[in-house]
Amino acid sequence: MFRKIRALDYKVTDSITKIHCRFLDRLMVIMTYAGTGALIWWVALAIPFLIVREYRHTAFTLITALGINYLIGEVIIKKSVGRGRPSNLIDEEEMKIHKPKDNSFPSGHTASSFCAFTVTLWNCPAYFWIPALVVACLISFSRLYLRVHYLSDIVGGVILGLLDGTLVSLVFTHLIFK
Repeated sequence: MFRKIRALDYKVTDSITKIHCRFLDRLMVIMTYAGTGALIWWVALAIPFLIVREYRHTAFTLITALGINYLIGEVIIKKSVGRGRPSNLIDEEEMKIHKPKDNSFPSGHTASSFCAFTVTLWNCPAYFWIPALVVACLISFSRLYLRVHYLSDIVGGVILGLLDGTLVSLVFTHLIFK
């Protein structure tokens, strides 16, 4: 089974390489930097939600979910799995961004993005969660496009983000902000 997943990972990475162009290069670099350290989610959601009384509970939910997501994804899973990145197989000159030095699985950018999307899905109207979903998808795709993650890293990040965002939202909704 792992052999099939790895084959699909390589096939997707090769296929995406074929669509590279100047416009996408620029857009994907912007999207990947927006997702670094969950920056976009702090600037676009967490901080504004802290200011607006009506969404303050959502801000606390989001901050908690992103913190738990980081601990599980970056500290526990990523260090335990220790998977190399596709960028390890590429010359530095071919890279559009600096090569990440940490491990690959799961994608932290994807996990935090889908965690933020999920918190907005559970706690906000569609005019918040629809753009969050679009941005989460763009950030996730940027990681594939820039060859710093495999498809299975992205899928792992999506699953982790959805689970963390859902569990923290449910705990906060039913136990803490009851």
